[in-house]
Amino acid sequence: MIELILYSAFVLLLVRHRFFWMARHRELSSKDSPLIMAHRGIKMNAPENTISSYKEAIGAGFDALELDILQTKDGELICSHNFDLERETNGVGWAQHTDYSKLKDIQMGVYTHPQNTQTIAKLQDVLNEIPKNIFLNIEIKTHSLFDLSASKTFARLFKRSEIKHSFMVSSFNPVVVAFFRLFYSKISIGYILKNITWLWTTHWLHPDYLHPRADLIDNELLQMSQNHDLSLNLWTVNTLPALEWCKQNNISGIISDNPKAIHV
Repeated sequence: MIELILYSAFVLLLVRHRFFWMARHRELSSKDSPLIMAHRGIKMNAPENTISSYKEAIGAGFDALELDILQTKDGELICSHNFDLERETNGVGWAQHTDYSKLKDIQMGVYTHPQNTQTIAKLQDVLNEIPKNIFLNIEIKTHSLFDLSASKTFARLFKRSEIKHSFMVSSFNPVVVAFFRLFYSKISIGYILKNITWLWTTHWLHPDYLHPRADLIDNELLQMSQNHDLSLNLWTVNTLPALEWCKQNNISGIISDNPKAIHV
């Protein structure tokens, strides 16, 4: 009899966890319009994910940045979208297999901004140089499903109160989302989706925000977000009609490359 009661209680908890959950409602902005986040900074005059591109975005009027971080071999968090150094720098090899001492003189933007290359920024330098009133959406990159190295290092920064900005963490990796959701409940977490295949995992992970690729949005996804009080932050929204649609449909946040986005 006791076993049956325990089993029934377990099943009920699973059902509640899957079907009747509600996101922790955390407003990104006090304004009526969506929070506009500059996608890796503004990349017109400087390479993406550099302090120069972040400062250019702030100068253009953005009050929020989306930036990517990953961890080097020696545990340094750097701002970069790619582990493959040859994708956007004059370096070779992989960032996760390279100490920062060998990366600090490598130049970013050798293909996109050859006349204005920049050094790879450490996250700590960004936190020091970017004004504290700027909101940060910090996307954690991973090189495998169970890679929590950057997540754990970032969590230690948080525990030491070294992050003075308002911020959220986001990731494509469901294991990263689960890690912060379970062990660091004070950190807001966004779950990034680039296809609808993984949408079902949202019902088990319970992120604070869902970050779907903008072209995935349909009435079903909008209804799901409303049912669970789950705020949507869309990427990458660049056209003015799409930006206006987001505003009309109460989208919480927008990640954009378009400097004109803040004027919609």
